Amino acid sequence: MKKTIFFWSPMLSHVGTISAVYSMAKSLKDYGDFQIYLINIFGEFQNFNDNEIKKINIFGNLNSLPKTGIASKISIYIFTILAIPLLIFWIIKKKPFLIISNLVGYIPNLLSFFFKFKVINSIQGYPRFNFMRSFVWKIFYRRSYHLITMTNLTKSLIEKKFDIDKSRVTTIENPIISKKIRILSNKEIDDKEKFIFTKDVYCSIGRLTRQKNFIELLEGFHKFTKDKQKKINLIIIGDGEEKNNLENFIKKNKIQNCYLLGFKSNPFKYLKRSKLYISTSLWEDPGHTLIEAGYLNVPIISSGCPNGPKEIIKDHINGLKYELSDSDDLANKFKKFYDLTDQDIFKLKKNFKRDVVHKYTKHRFAKKFMKIVN
Repeated sequence: MKKTIFFWSPMLSHVGTISAVYSMAKSLKDYGDFQIYLINIFGEFQNFNDNEIKKINIFGNLNSLPKTGIASKISIYIFTILAIPLLIFWIIKKKPFLIISNLVGYIPNLLSFFFKFKVINSIQGYPRFNFMRSFVWKIFYRRSYHLITMTNLTKSLIEKKFDIDKSRVTTIENPIISKKIRILSNKEIDDKEKFIFTKDVYCSIGRLTRQKNFIELLEGFHKFTKDKQKKINLIIIGDGEEKNNLENFIKKNKIQNCYLLGFKSNPFKYLKRSKLYISTSLWEDPGHTLIEAGYLNVPIISSGCPNGPKEIIKDHINGLKYELSDSDDLANKFKKFYDLTDQDIFKLKKNFKRDVVHKYTKHRFAKKFMKIVN
């Protein structure tokens, strides 16, 4: 009889974690002998359909709830608490031997006090520990059967801060790379946006939030392109609470070559056709779009933020890295990239693919994960 695994990842907004969780489930289904269930709290997994991966629908599709800001966080907190009795029902009915928690991980850990299943907490994103989060970690997360991190720097941080045995913390990269990305990248650009690509395009992707730090991107790009506006366009793909601030900055500085394209269900067709990908994030772990850009042979400029870019990007070896909170340095990196030869750019792309991309495949994820559960 196949062992049952639950995936628990409650989230309202469009985040890369949801796609990564589905890829994890697919990896374990393809390379292991498990029955997989996705716990569908808010309708996170409504767009993922696989006859071999089951869904347990809790509240259905709650599209009316806010997707960003403090209201979104409060909604997630309230509804995940309300979901506990229903989760208990399904635990009793399906008897999972393992729950893999990617977000709001204290709830499975709490229930593990009362039921016979193990919890593996996969830490999605750079963990920023305030007093309350540290308290929750000490009470619940330390009880985890195992912890998975996305980078070695985060692994070391968690081991030291919470005095957790190193054998219970493993770095396993999300299995986000697949042929589907390349297939989607070959789709046609929307007709109304094709004019943007009559010039070289620099691209950035992410929710329009403080974390992504897009104001700094606009500042650095504007400084760089004052004398090159006719040659380069900048596109930012994503929605979020910072949209008005970005629009006001663009209007105030009369930037004619920047386009906020909003959320795109297929950002890869824009990314593939771009000359450069830029990440200005304040923190990332690891930064999925960096990996996806490298997979599609798009060179990268990134801030040196913790922990993903800090660990992944080797300046002038597999990408260019600028000093965070320094738009002048970002503008300088834009200039350095602009002046690179085709051979120099080829080396950056080649090195990134060789050193980084291969770590994010489904086979590699399943192989490393099996060592934990076995």
